[in-house]
Amino acid sequence: MHKRDSREFDLFVHTMGSRLLHAADLLTGDRRRAERRVERALAHTCLTWNRLPDQDPVRTAWRALLAGYLDPWRPGPRGYRGQLREAGEPFVTLDRLGRVERAAVVLRWYARLDEYDAAEAIGLPIETVAGAWRRGMAEVRRSGGGGLGGSGTDGGGMRDGAGSGR
Repeated sequence: MHKRDSREFDLFVHTMGSRLLHAADLLTGDRRRAERRVERALAHTCLTWNRLPDQDPVRTAWRALLAGYLDPWRPGPRGYRGQLREAGEPFVTLDRLGRVERAAVVLRWYARLDEYDAAEAIGLPIETVAGAWRRGMAEVRRSGGGGLGGSGTDGGGMRDGAGSGR
């Protein structure tokens, strides 16, 4: 752990901000709610910035982004047909997925987190997230995303050698 300065945080926001916003948009289905969720995640990360070990800012930001997402009392996605797309792949709708499945698919496919990091961000056991990932991807494939997990992936939506950088 080392003392970080504001330039490092600015670089972190520049690097991660658009990824967090797109993921939040896919999760919430509402751009304003997504922006507020990202603002809260980045504010939390900023407040803990100097106390975080070297690799933890990314994990902290993902955890903060997902904080409260699974709370059944919070509004869910609003009829939004959130779409995932990989280069050369058809758009895939996420509107038929439950919150856990949607979070697992967004974090594993879009954000390229491994099972461990996705489970940590969602705040559920790895077995629960792995099951949600399988169910979510099965539904995505049924709804027209048959090309997902095809050529160039390990079947888990991870590109060759891609991961969270742990």
